[in-house]
Amino acid sequence: MPVILLPLALAQAWSTARNLDLSVLFWSLRRNPLRRAVKLNLGYPAFVLWLLAASAANRQGAAFYLGLTLLTAWPLLLARPRSYATPLAAGMLLAAALAGYGGQLGLHRVQLWLEAAAPEWLAGGGTRTNPYRSTTNIGTIGELKLSQRILLRVEADAALKTPILLHRASYDDYVGGTWVARNALFEQFAPFGNASTWKLNDARETRLQLTVHDDSDGNPVLSLPANTARIAGLAASEMKTNPLGAVQVEHKPGYFSYRALVSSGSSAYGPPTPHDLGIPKAEAAAVARIANELGLAALAPGQALATVKQFFADRFDYSIWQGRSAGRRTPLTEFLLATRAGHCEYFASATALLLRAAGIPARYATGFSAQEWSKLDGAYLVRERHAHAWVRAWVDGAWHDLDTTPPTWFLAEAAQAPLWSPLADLWSWARFRLSEWSARASERGWSQGLIWLALPLIAWLAWRTLRGRRAKTAAATGEAELNQPWPGKDSEFYLVERRMAQLGHARQEAEAVTEWLARIAAQPDSEALLRLARLHYRHRFDPAGLSAAERETLRSEVLAWLAQHPAQA
Repeated sequence: MPVILLPLALAQAWSTARNLDLSVLFWSLRRNPLRRAVKLNLGYPAFVLWLLAASAANRQGAAFYLGLTLLTAWPLLLARPRSYATPLAAGMLLAAALAGYGGQLGLHRVQLWLEAAAPEWLAGGGTRTNPYRSTTNIGTIGELKLSQRILLRVEADAALKTPILLHRASYDDYVGGTWVARNALFEQFAPFGNASTWKLNDARETRLQLTVHDDSDGNPVLSLPANTARIAGLAASEMKTNPLGAVQVEHKPGYFSYRALVSSGSSAYGPPTPHDLGIPKAEAAAVARIANELGLAALAPGQALATVKQFFADRFDYSIWQGRSAGRRTPLTEFLLATRAGHCEYFASATALLLRAAGIPARYATGFSAQEWSKLDGAYLVRERHAHAWVRAWVDGAWHDLDTTPPTWFLAEAAQAPLWSPLADLWSWARFRLSEWSARASERGWSQGLIWLALPLIAWLAWRTLRGRRAKTAAATGEAELNQPWPGKDSEFYLVERRMAQLGHARQEAEAVTEWLARIAAQPDSEALLRLARLHYRHRFDPAGLSAAERETLRSEVLAWLAQHPAQA
């Protein structure tokens, strides 16, 4: 906004007028020529907008607040009513500044408390990943449809075995089609080494590095592969994680990228809790029936995982269409015992409950499955329809990913892509390259360079706005001229023109006085009129004007001429 207003503020600062007539900007104010002029000094709104823009950077510390207070107090003191003494006004401003500083500290603490304690806090933008609650489409009747929009681009430093599961959030309690994260408060941690590297665990060696380009409108929940040890190249102002493996960052809206360094096996996820073994009563009978059929209780954890995976692979199908449940069965029970067809949320939820029935702690994990390679981007594309759900199971003292959804799900959803997808992808690629270039330019300090270039311009604008020279110039040549009658406006010769018009010898539009008199030269007293016209011209345009005697001659001779040539009845 300050940049948008800057040209108008510069134009006003360069002009001789102290204020800008708003009819210049608004056509509606020009419709009534008799209206009272509405004028505004653009220096004040420009000043306020610059302060607001500077405050939007979230600069912390007392120095910024002190500078903001001084810049605000200066114009307020100048604009104070003269009935208030300067010490009194300064004291009132100081009291307001101290109260404001204490108030913003209190608001900041309230914000931190809300972010840490409110279970319904929603991560803004993008795919709306909520690290506290995941409302599934289990039980939704009809066809599941998701967008083709590209959210992420993933580059790898080595050949990968696809698909790549990119985790965003996990949940440990299932209630009526909704997975909830219990007692999973976020804790903030500081960057490691420099301001753009974040250490999630103590692993020193990494086996893989992924570069994630995030264009999902600033969703602060990161998409990370399992066992991510460090996050590099992300200059976030804050990063937090919870025991279930979700990682949140506070970052400016728009495109950003980061590198995920993956370790061989260690992770920063919290150990199992009693919630990781809970089975809801509504699903308990169906889950127990399948678990008994498979004999899961008698199997070792590793064998139980393999048995459950094979069970879903052999007896279930993937489907994006769901019909109505029969009787009073829950949708998940209907999936396990009857339809045996569903999308990833069905498979992940059922798998988690079956593993819990076998005594294996399990969590419902959400994120993306990256397996679409793009030659144009040289990276894996992650679309909104690639959102996926799977299970994290606790085996041999560590959490392991288990995806039981049939691999055909990816092709089934790709078949729903519209014909114009290639064009949309090309447009997305162009937008991504532009965003990437802009971000890199910002990192190289181009934006700071532009700020330094703008400082002289801002200083000049302030000088033009606040110096008394501009006000004096405006008073002398601007508003004073506009509000005073123009020279010669009181000339009596205008009465001659009006009388000649009444006599049928009107002066034509855009016709000079000399041309008009030449046209009516045959009229009596034309020489006298020409002499009066010359006096009128000198009175109207000559900087020296007329002498007192000449001015009286013009007046008296015009009045005499009018008396000799009365208007016709």
